[in-house]
Amino acid sequence: MDNETFSFAQLSHAIVYNALNARESHPWLRRAWAEIRLERLEENLTQLRRLAGDTQICCVVKANAYGHDDGSIAYFLSQRGISFFAVSNVEEAITLRMSNVLGEILILGHTPYEYAADLAKLDIIQTAVSEEYAEKLSQRAVKEGVKVKVHMAVDTGMGRIGVNAADVDAAVCSVCRCASLEGIELDGIFTHFAVADSTAPDDIAYTEHQKELFFAVAQKVRSRGVSLRHCHCLNSAGGTFAYDKRSTLVRFGIMLYGLTPDRGLTLPCALSPVMDLKAAVSYVKPVRKGTSISYGRTFTADHDMVVATVPIGYADGYPRSLSNRAHVLINGMKAPIVGRVCMDQLMVDVTHIPDVKEGSTVTLIGRDGDECITADDLAKIADTIGYEIVCGISKRVPRVIMEGDKVITVREYY
Repeated sequence: MDNETFSFAQLSHAIVYNALNARESHPWLRRAWAEIRLERLEENLTQLRRLAGDTQICCVVKANAYGHDDGSIAYFLSQRGISFFAVSNVEEAITLRMSNVLGEILILGHTPYEYAADLAKLDIIQTAVSEEYAEKLSQRAVKEGVKVKVHMAVDTGMGRIGVNAADVDAAVCSVCRCASLEGIELDGIFTHFAVADSTAPDDIAYTEHQKELFFAVAQKVRSRGVSLRHCHCLNSAGGTFAYDKRSTLVRFGIMLYGLTPDRGLTLPCALSPVMDLKAAVSYVKPVRKGTSISYGRTFTADHDMVVATVPIGYADGYPRSLSNRAHVLINGMKAPIVGRVCMDQLMVDVTHIPDVKEGSTVTLIGRDGDECITADDLAKIADTIGYEIVCGISKRVPRVIMEGDKVITVREYY
């Protein structure tokens, strides 16, 4: 690369990249970052393949791969034999194609039917959220002179999208009419479980009811001569606790990233969280007894303290609801958050932790020594789910894609 084309942005990126690759040098060149550990992802995939048996795995990489960087994650998985992916929308599907992901891609949600030509050109499978939607997509496809692959959603009790299977015969008729539309290639049908992550007897029965309703629709559609390459119903929890070999795909999402579908569940396999969230101390100061910390004066020191400021906040996806409740890890020890989490910063009590200084690494999610914080741990404090924690890590936090101690790339979104 010559001097004329080597921009300042490229220069600064190279400095950051090299600094992160040399772990002993200056990690505080990044205010906050998320480390995405590909070796853990590969270990999780191995465990999930054992659960799935002979059933094909569809890796769900929607919402930027649950906050983990969809392009990097999907490409890595495709290099390890995964050939089916699911996303939420057309923009996410395009991102995968731009990341050289060549496998099948299913859009699980709505796409404006004006994108029919793009769907066909990029060989993307679109969900038909209703019969009416399928008709409009068909009309657009015919107008564009293309054929769009479709999986039709069947609502068996989620109440979100799909033809209503409460009346099996009516649902079958809808699916068959979709199969007859010009410009449409009906490749499959699917449904989604509402409570497969629950061990309550009523919920287990509800999942079984959904499953049998779905396969009743599938059987009747096939009996009318309609070919369905795929009929799938298993999400992460379903594939783990309600496995059924009649489903042609297991759509593994949250478990792929090392989290549980519900934090109260005990999984039959050992999974490792793929994401570590880290930052660097920006300021350390002594605080006198009686001093208040942060907005609203919700914390007042009841003794002389040492407080460290950490440059990460709710704009980075670290929830404000963790104020005065959660802790971070510094030098292998817990440091409680004091005061409210701000938009860009938070403060922690480091009185009991030796050698904390500007640049010290702070672990907000991950392991430091014998201590560990998971996204599920934070979710419990914040009264939410682990999904929301990792999906909420904002795009101003760069993802440092790593395999072992080697930095593969640094993904920045602005």
